[in-house]
Amino acid sequence: MTIELDSYGFPRTSGIFETIKTIDGKPIALARHMRRALTSAAELGITLPDEESIRVQLSEVLSSQKFATGRLRLCFADGLFHLSHDEFEELQAPSNLNFYSETVTGSIHKKFPYDHRFALIKSARDEGFDDCILFNAKNEITETAVSNLVLLIDGTWVTPPITSGVLPGIVRAVAIEECGVSVRPIHISEVPEIQSGFLVSSLRIAQPIAFIGDMKLEIAQSSRELEALIRAHLQPVSVG
Repeated sequence: MTIELDSYGFPRTSGIFETIKTIDGKPIALARHMRRALTSAAELGITLPDEESIRVQLSEVLSSQKFATGRLRLCFADGLFHLSHDEFEELQAPSNLNFYSETVTGSIHKKFPYDHRFALIKSARDEGFDDCILFNAKNEITETAVSNLVLLIDGTWVTPPITSGVLPGIVRAVAIEECGVSVRPIHISEVPEIQSGFLVSSLRIAQPIAFIGDMKLEIAQSSRELEALIRAHLQPVSVG
C-alpha cells in the first residue's frame, strides 16, 4: 500500500507518532516509546499492529538503513503503520529561546498532523531564535514547540506538570524518575529567576539553553552533571 505523505513526512491523515533517536542502528528508549504509543492508542481508539509485526519491520529498517545518528519515526492510524528512518545531525550548540506571544493548548498525546508545531519553530527562527517557550491560560510555562523544559530555579531542577498542558515526554520522564528533577507549575513571573535550563526531547536528549530572549543562562557544572546523568540513563539498545 502506498502511503501519501505531507511535506514533513507524515501520512496525510490523523494519528499518533513516536520519534526515536538511534545510534548505529540501535534505538534509545524504544520500550518507553511503545508504552506511550499503546496508552495513546487505547485512549484515542486507534488499533495498533501486533507487537511482533512492529518488531520485524523495525529490525528490517534498522538493519538496512544504519546511520551514526538517526531519527526513527513510527506513525500509527487506523489501518496504517508507517515507519521511516533518516539520518539526523546532532545539535551541538546550546539553544536560544524566545516566548510565543499567544496561549497554546498542549496535548498529552503525540499526534499528527504536526504542522502547527513546525509553524511555531518557523516563527521563532524568523526572529533569530531556535525554538519558543509556550504558556497556558494561567500564564504557566508549559513546553517549547517540540521539547519539554527542565529549568534550574532557586537551586532546584524543575519541570512543569502534565496538568499545565505538557506532553509526557520520554526524556522528561527519565529526568523525573531517575535524575531527581522535581515537578511543579512554573509561572512566567519566575522567568527572571531561571538560572539554567535544558530542552529535553528524544532527539535532543538534553540540550542546554543559552538564552531566553536577551537573558543569558548559566551552563555551569550542575548543568553538565545533570546532562551527563540524563544521557547515562538513555543508552541505545538493539532490537530483537
